[in-house]
Amino acid sequence: MFRIRKLKDTRTPASRETVAEIQRILRAQFPGMDEAMIAKLPDQLEDPLATGFVSEILVAENGQGQIRAFALMLYFPDLRFAWLDSIATAPGRSGAGMGAALYGEVRAEAAAQPGARGLYFECLPDDPALSPDPAIRRQNAARLRFYERHGARPVMGTAYETPLKPGDTDPPYLMFDGLDRFELPPRARLAEIVEAILRRKYGALCPEDYIRKVVASVRRGNPHLRAPRHVRPAPAPAPPEGLSIPLVVNDRHEIHHVREQGYVEAPVRIPAILNEIEKTGLFRREPARAFPDRWIREVHDGHLVDYIREACAELPEGKSVYPYVFPVRNAARLPKERSVLA
Repeated sequence: MFRIRKLKDTRTPASRETVAEIQRILRAQFPGMDEAMIAKLPDQLEDPLATGFVSEILVAENGQGQIRAFALMLYFPDLRFAWLDSIATAPGRSGAGMGAALYGEVRAEAAAQPGARGLYFECLPDDPALSPDPAIRRQNAARLRFYERHGARPVMGTAYETPLKPGDTDPPYLMFDGLDRFELPPRARLAEIVEAILRRKYGALCPEDYIRKVVASVRRGNPHLRAPRHVRPAPAPAPPEGLSIPLVVNDRHEIHHVREQGYVEAPVRIPAILNEIEKTGLFRREPARAFPDRWIREVHDGHLVDYIREACAELPEGKSVYPYVFPVRNAARLPKERSVLA
């Protein structure tokens, strides 16, 4: 049995001893971690103005009050995002569901922060090009599988995983967890978040040109979440018995790309939408039926119906009709070309 509690300062002797124990766990579990980053943990908890983020520690303890695991979360209030700095168990204390329980608490804490719109963190890669050692890569894949199971995935399409030094291996992925509510933010917003991470969290390690390169790759690139790789998507739930919604699709008028110069269209991909709808099992396809024009004329002006019919008949094959719908400047001089005369 264990319990999870929150630590936000080092004002009491018990709190200071807890932080010291966490520092010992960090040194044991992350031997390559910069000692300066470990040593400044107490100051980081006490002075959020100096760091630019608010630090919180979640501690998992057994019944005797001994620390078995912890998670350090940072919150950036100006940009409204949370950062999971580290999560680790005491040496020899892995398992027992502590990692999953702690990460669940981290997600809950992140979601409870004012205006928070996502949780970010780093995880070592499972790509052979970035992680050439098979043994290390298997460990990395296991961690990614754990986070993917809880809704977090790597952000692709940026230079975030660029090594600090040429030849370095296993540069971390940037991970994003939308907390079951949020999508990956737009490029400009994500670039601000990445810059804040690199400057406030890793400013002492990352050269200025490195920061600029990574931020520019986010701003100008194509950031997106990697498709699930280690966990199969959950099957769609079975529809309630007896529920079947009729679905009619008129496939005789498929949306097409407009090739006319100066016209911009973002067509809706009906087949893509149908593919996802049909996976739910809630809908029953029904064939489209033809109806007389009188139904159209009941709801539309008859002159408009006649115009569309006549204009389409006059156009050559492959030409589209996109009439102007704004008021005519001079009602006495209507446009002569029927294809633009609405």
